[in-house]
Amino acid sequence: MDPATILVLVMGAGVAALLIWFEINSRRNDASKTPESTLAPSALETLTKKGQTSVEPKRENRKAA
Repeated sequence: MDPATILVLVMGAGVAALLIWFEINSRRNDASKTPESTLAPSALETLTKKGQTSVEPKRENRKAA
């Protein structure tokens, strides 16, 4: 291969890698700027109160022998 061709290929790959890196950082910054939840705190409280379920299994009271 001609040295000029190799130089063009290397520089093209470098530019492509730089553009991909910019895009990844841009998406990462956009994701960190958005709030985690769009619900209001009062709406979250009512949802948790209505949808609360017991996670622990029900235990029977047993008398010791």
